[in-house]
Amino acid sequence: MAEQSTSSTVNITDAVLNQSPVIKDAEIVNINYTQPPSTSSSDEDEWNSMRKLMKLCISYLEKEGKLRLQGVSAKEQIPVVHPAIHEITYYDRDTVPVDERYEPEGQNELFKNKIKREVCFQDLLDQKGKFISIVASAGSGKTVFSLRLAKAFSLLKRLCIHLKFMYANYEEPLTLRQFLLDNKFPGYSEEFYTACFSWMQKNADKIVLILDGLDQAQYSLKKISQNINDKACVPVKDLIFNLCGKHFFRNSLLIITSRPHAVLYLPEPARPQVTYALGDLSLEESKELFLAFADEDLWRKIKKSSGQMLSMCRNPLMLQMIISSNTDPSEDIGDASTPTRLFATVMNNLTYSRNFQYPESLHKLTRSLQTLAFHATKEGKVVLTAKDLRDGGVDPTTIHDIVVQLHCHRSPINSRLLEGNTKFFFCHQTFQEHLTVSYVVYGMPVEEFQDFVETSLFEDHWTVVRRFVCGLLFDLESKAVSGDLLQKIEFLKKYLIQELEIISEKYMEMERGQSVWQDYKALTDKLFDLYACVGEGKDSSIATKATEYLPTTIRLPILMNSNLVPGFCFVLKHVTKQLDVLSLMNCQLDANSFHEIASVIKEMKPGQIGMMDISYNDLQPSNIDDVIGLFRVVRDELVMWDCFIGDAGWWMVDGGFQRGAGCEGEMLYWMKETNFDLH
Repeated sequence: MAEQSTSSTVNITDAVLNQSPVIKDAEIVNINYTQPPSTSSSDEDEWNSMRKLMKLCISYLEKEGKLRLQGVSAKEQIPVVHPAIHEITYYDRDTVPVDERYEPEGQNELFKNKIKREVCFQDLLDQKGKFISIVASAGSGKTVFSLRLAKAFSLLKRLCIHLKFMYANYEEPLTLRQFLLDNKFPGYSEEFYTACFSWMQKNADKIVLILDGLDQAQYSLKKISQNINDKACVPVKDLIFNLCGKHFFRNSLLIITSRPHAVLYLPEPARPQVTYALGDLSLEESKELFLAFADEDLWRKIKKSSGQMLSMCRNPLMLQMIISSNTDPSEDIGDASTPTRLFATVMNNLTYSRNFQYPESLHKLTRSLQTLAFHATKEGKVVLTAKDLRDGGVDPTTIHDIVVQLHCHRSPINSRLLEGNTKFFFCHQTFQEHLTVSYVVYGMPVEEFQDFVETSLFEDHWTVVRRFVCGLLFDLESKAVSGDLLQKIEFLKKYLIQELEIISEKYMEMERGQSVWQDYKALTDKLFDLYACVGEGKDSSIATKATEYLPTTIRLPILMNSNLVPGFCFVLKHVTKQLDVLSLMNCQLDANSFHEIASVIKEMKPGQIGMMDISYNDLQPSNIDDVIGLFRVVRDELVMWDCFIGDAGWWMVDGGFQRGAGCEGEMLYWMKETNFDLH
């Protein structure tokens, strides 16, 4: 892979995390420790080795910071924008309910009712002697954030070692020293490693270890590992487990970044003591950042043709993709109203863009990468070897930057730890998932596809892929395709409808009291995931069929993921029968998600819903009109306990409202203004 120019390219996520004077100054850190007034010869050797190690750490951080995405350059000074940082309680030790299940699509909302407080960057720098985790959804800038933290800690004169799980999937056993020093900084003397490690053992309170991307580890930490000696040669997962459990460097600060699900599964002895969640940018900040790299004409064009694409810009990765793909597009932006359509548009435009060069056909490269991505996803792999690439028909010496990124890992002292000195990975896991879908749709033989759908596609492992497959195939149906693609469309449609019928029937059996809560919750999640698949493809015939099996009593999942809302709304638009109960209780819906659901309900027939419960959500005064619009549709009872901030509850009975004890907030004023009967 050719060296990328740092003068003409800018990584947009850098701007997202450029948050404080500490971060800015960290770019020019000079290590200038004051040497202790009195040291022995051995202490002096350790001190000198440690200072050298500090400089090596800074050098690594500077090198990592120079990696850039091609095709995007800033027009002016990058604005400082701030992703929200919240301390949350969901992952604290001993606090995770045993029946909680992780679904890949649920990571944004998994913890949103567990927020303790909003914090600033300095709060993280003030932490000492703990194990903390930083969780965020895909593309939110976790890696860049962790690098910025490392630079800031170095400025504060703390030894900060930054490691990526992606590069630490060692297959052979190794010692703790090899893991932290020998393989991270290869090529130095035994005396150097020994002196540095000795200093670290004596000065654990001055150490910060940052391990980035737990979700990209190819080993599981679910099983409890016994305490081990720091000189023992063991699998890397045992070293990680004992670091998390504070068996090593007890007084050091350990920081792990991850998608939320990987932290959720850590056993109690290895759970973080403090967890921070990174949020998306506000729409205003995403526009400010967008305009630093693109013209306002492009912003207006996207807003006119595909407004949902702008909301996707709140995620730094999506913002990069959208700007890069439309800097020199080969075709119009098109309808990118679903994630599937966004990725299809972006990948197509990137393929034709003059900003991205490849010595051979990019179409040929993409076809090879699709096969490679599918087999890697099937095996749960995120790290690939040169052999993997060659076996997949990809030349590892000329690989294209935007799709696969190259990491040159210098050969370790112990050559058994890595085969060769080069590892490859897709530049983001979402690219791998999208390319996997492309293989399933375009490259997989029909018979193999049918077997894959029946045996694998509807398992949890394929949740994201499943939605993209439905979106891509059902979109293709509108283009009047034939042959293998038509067979795949018809088979997937038949199987999806079959799954909807089966899950709906089981759901109704449980609604009649024939199962336990955990099973009911799992089925609810499964049913709404199927609705998401229907919504992703926007196929009205499937949505209409889905309504035939729609239960007359519907309870949305607790902590309803906003990604599930569009699919549910798409199905709800096609409902013609009476619904006895529609419960949105305790879904923690925000103002936007509730507005989306209420907008569909307001178009339903008068009295079509018997009882509706919207209690315990996060509604705002802007949702008052949405609530009022429900009155025409709800026939018997509208329950509204604690659905507005500061409100202790209202419910509607026989056309009037009754106030709950201690109720206060916005509802009283607004109901009086609209002349509703309050009693």
